[in-house]
Amino acid sequence: MDQILMLRIRERAYHIWAANGGNADANWLRAETEILNTSAPQPAESPARKKQPAASRRKTQKGASAVS
Repeated sequence: MDQILMLRIRERAYHIWAANGGNADANWLRAETEILNTSAPQPAESPARKKQPAASRRKTQKGASAVS
């Protein structure tokens, strides 16, 4: 499980505990279920469709306008 996902689950488990108290393991499982059910997997972006960083686009645009 990646660190960002674990952090989100940990924070949610804390909020559940702060609101209701209860068992830490049960709170973790509830938080994990909530987070995983609300996080839709995002499709990987194909290399051909990746966007160029803004700084690179500016350089390209400046270079193109200087040549014209």
